[in-house]
Amino acid sequence: MSGSRPDDAPVLLVAGGARVDAGKTTFSTGLAAWLAERRGDAVGVKPRAGNDHWFDHDDYRIATDGGRLYGKDARRLAAASTRPLAAVGGGRRPETVAPESINPVHRLWRPTPGRTGMLGDADRTFLCDRVTGAEGSRFVVNGAAEAAGLLPDDLAARLPLADATRVDDVAAFNDVMAAEYLPAFDRLAERIAATAVPVAVESYADVADPLPRGGPVAPDAVAVVDPGRARIYAGDRYAKARAVASRSPREGTMEEHTGTVTDMIEPVATVDLPALGGEVRGDPERVVERYGTAYEALFEAV
Repeated sequence: MSGSRPDDAPVLLVAGGARVDAGKTTFSTGLAAWLAERRGDAVGVKPRAGNDHWFDHDDYRIATDGGRLYGKDARRLAAASTRPLAAVGGGRRPETVAPESINPVHRLWRPTPGRTGMLGDADRTFLCDRVTGAEGSRFVVNGAAEAAGLLPDDLAARLPLADATRVDDVAAFNDVMAAEYLPAFDRLAERIAATAVPVAVESYADVADPLPRGGPVAPDAVAVVDPGRARIYAGDRYAKARAVASRSPREGTMEEHTGTVTDMIEPVATVDLPALGGEVRGDPERVVERYGTAYEALFEAV
């Protein structure tokens, strides 16, 4: 088990294969419901997420109508959770599960055809991030995008950006990341380690593990979700392969791609996942009915 957590409170990681839209959130919300049914309580977390002002405009409006920034993945995971994460550093545990509490970093993008954004993404540009730390949420704005007139007209009216940190280039962004983002991820890991109920951790894109490498918590078992299947891995072997991947010149200093990790190890099980209609995907209890075999295999790998 991870750190000093109880033996009946595993940390289960849900990562994605090559496809970004592999179905991680559907799998994760069902997993949280399955764990809560068997252990009394469970919580789902998504350390990092993002959405697009154009493609996810309804989700953008839902969050920013209240001056907040989060996406539907974090909203669905918060709704599937039955108790909040533990508090750390002498703070009080919140009474409810807010999306920001389980998702410390959320990024807002916009499509910019023919333009490469500050972070090197072709045809899209990051506009702002919401970073939630010990003292609450703050915002980081892409100053270069703001100067180029790329921020939506209503963004400043919807979000408290007047006191936001502005970053104009990658060097400035890296400095803010070290000062604000990394401590937010570390704090989330500490809260997971202090939480005495099962935790489902959903990664983003095709990143192998969104939790800090070498931090206070590591996954006890891992499900890598692709359309139509889930590959199940033992947590210790997955962690060792991730450590090897982190030393590869192909990988970044902080993140490893799922495929680089899974290429080094064999799954302990591979379970078929049936296609689900929208009415099922939105109901964690119905997801449990369809994906229960995969959840059993994941729990057996702990």
